[in-house]
Amino acid sequence: MFPGIDLIEVERFARICKKQPAVLERLFTPAELAELSARSWESKAARFAGKEAVLKTLGTGIGGGLDWHDVEITANAAGEPLVRLSDKAARVAAARGGDTVRLSLTHTKELAGATAILSRGVES
Repeated sequence: MFPGIDLIEVERFARICKKQPAVLERLFTPAELAELSARSWESKAARFAGKEAVLKTLGTGIGGGLDWHDVEITANAAGEPLVRLSDKAARVAAARGGDTVRLSLTHTKELAGATAILSRGVES
């Protein structure tokens, strides 16, 4: 198992996105944007922290050969975050011995955080 964690200031994230709206399209897939369109900045920041945490659990972090769109985070009917990896990201996960990424997101008005765990053989 490989953990990944991230914490971000909500106001800083919102300020950057408001100043440069194209950032949202760079960070999130169309499916993510559709799901997040009516959500708060806290929720959007938590999803971003989730992507960072997943990239860390894959051992690449930012700029390690994967793109923001290689990790897609959506939610099931119960609101649980679901992680879908691109083929490229799935190969990175497999090289680390994992095939499943589990993710937990949290936020307050000020901070958003995420914890990801890469494991093998755990059903999502």
